[in-house]
Amino acid sequence: MHGRRWLTALVALPLLLLALLKGGRLGLVLVILLVSALAQWEFLGMLLADNPKFQRFKSILLGSLLLLSFCTASPPSALCYPGGFIPCNPSTVLFILVWCFFFLFLFYLFSFGHIEQLIRDLAVNVLGLLYLPFMLGHFIWLRYLPDGELWVLWLLMVIFAGDTGAFYVGKVLGRTKLYPLVSPGKTWEGAAGGVVLSLAVGVLAGRWLFPLTSVKALGVLALVLAVVGILGDLVESMLKRRAQVKDASGILPGHGGMLDRLDSLLFAAPTVVYARLFILGG
Repeated sequence: MHGRRWLTALVALPLLLLALLKGGRLGLVLVILLVSALAQWEFLGMLLADNPKFQRFKSILLGSLLLLSFCTASPPSALCYPGGFIPCNPSTVLFILVWCFFFLFLFYLFSFGHIEQLIRDLAVNVLGLLYLPFMLGHFIWLRYLPDGELWVLWLLMVIFAGDTGAFYVGKVLGRTKLYPLVSPGKTWEGAAGGVVLSLAVGVLAGRWLFPLTSVKALGVLALVLAVVGILGDLVESMLKRRAQVKDASGILPGHGGMLDRLDSLLFAAPTVVYARLFILGG
């Protein structure tokens, strides 16, 4: 398992870095569209396993549209930097989100007689839009900020460090279960190892990438991200537990599915966006 885990990482990480550092804004948007579509496919298959697969495409199309709306409006701030060409408000995202909801309700209204568990199906599709493309869209907002590619890189480094630290420290030293009802394999020792590694990477990488940002600010944000990452992991574990599956899929050998790889990032991206705008300064 460890060999497959590292082999997948050695293949995927260079491609991700290439898209982030050399692909410009378009490169990251294309990556986010792909991973969001895959994660939505897994999410809907996991929670609506009895539904025909073709029904997932409507939500994936809506999710892609919602993601693209993040390209047309920056976060809510006074950030109108030289050369900026996008409105400084999130109105387009809210507009598209409302119409996505409206379309879903219309779809289930006209399919009412053919869907036995209407409330469940509608709720899962709405949750899928909010949990995946809406949260992932914050990566696009973060990338669109000045020096945004560096913030995206820093965020990925902190979260991946936390995941790695938690996995290996938990394997070696893990004794005390963190939340066995939701995730039997996670331990407090592993969580502590993840937090320590996230904090170390956050400060060291942050001093290299953002020399004008204080060590205290970097450390506090890295610590918050470490905790948010753990909670995001537990949220996905809760969903898998209810769906009675071990992994969202097997698309990433050694890691599970795309959703398994994204779980720690989903709440971390909005955290960095709003910390960057309202605490560290836009």
